[in-house]
Amino acid sequence: MRSPWLLWLAAAALLAALALLHTLFWGWVYRVRPTQDELRFAPTQDGWRVAVARRVPRAQPRWPPVLLCHGLSANRGNVDFGVPRYSVALALANAGFDSFAVDLRGHGDSRRGSPQAWSFDTYLSQDIPAALDEVKAASRADRVLWVGHSQGALLGLVAAGVYPARIAGVVAVAPPTHFHAQEALRKLLPYAFLATGRGHRFLARAAAPLAGWFHPGLAQFAWNSRNIDRRIYRQVLANVIEDVPPRVLEQFLDWMRRDRFASLDGLTDYRAGLSGARQPALFVAGALDLLAPPAAVRGGYELWAGEKEYWIAGREAGLSADYGHSDLIFGRKAPEEIYPRIVTWLRAHSEAALPVPAPA
Repeated sequence: MRSPWLLWLAAAALLAALALLHTLFWGWVYRVRPTQDELRFAPTQDGWRVAVARRVPRAQPRWPPVLLCHGLSANRGNVDFGVPRYSVALALANAGFDSFAVDLRGHGDSRRGSPQAWSFDTYLSQDIPAALDEVKAASRADRVLWVGHSQGALLGLVAAGVYPARIAGVVAVAPPTHFHAQEALRKLLPYAFLATGRGHRFLARAAAPLAGWFHPGLAQFAWNSRNIDRRIYRQVLANVIEDVPPRVLEQFLDWMRRDRFASLDGLTDYRAGLSGARQPALFVAGALDLLAPPAAVRGGYELWAGEKEYWIAGREAGLSADYGHSDLIFGRKAPEEIYPRIVTWLRAHSEAALPVPAPA
């Protein structure tokens, strides 16, 4: 007679195999190929190779180039998606900007590197300077305009103060600089011990075929899911979602618990540094954003010392929907309602340039 433990073990192995096959199959069905013009790799001082994808100008070139940075639990597909309609980088290239989208270490094409822990501070001190150097090598530009979403927006705002000679202006889409305003998210803090940051890629791909059929409350933290085309929703889950590095997650949870925006060791107050930045900045908030609600974004806007604009994307602004977090990029009408606002602001803070040669 067979041991019941062996039967249970065999059943568990079968379920695991079926789950893996399910995930691989739907990942293949919804696979989107990146379509950048050039993929470059920027060496960091601590041994990583950070991927930087380039989109060359398709119209009268503008100067300086644009560096785009993705958000937490995402790769560069967040800002340069393989579906042309939903690529902010391509929209900027069509408007004449030499556009570069970075994969922060451990994400997308930047997964290979030193197997050490890293934090938001590491992105700022290592990955960003390397990406800026790579943009300079490709375009001969000493400065860039920055476009970032969520964590990428926070990095751009802080980088403007840390590297003032290299950042000409910032478009900050949904940057949660003030965590006391995250009322809905803070209600989940008692359950934060369940969050590890691991398994996001697998779970997102496994859930892809169900996306759009249901709209659970927890999913609304990532986006207003009713504002996203069902197939795009599934493709984003299958191609963009990444695991969250443990120390990055630890840092964000500390910011939420203590309502601060600072380095992991607490010695550098990033929030206070916003008042020292002098570059122009556009702050964009989603009217229904639960991760970066308008009050959380406005706090950073009020501290910013340079020329600035603040815009809430929603029905009160004449838009088709009240935007959430990631549908500021992937919303049904984001290419017509959000992207043009970004392009217009960047054009106003750039100038015509000589044509930039396409990559060989």
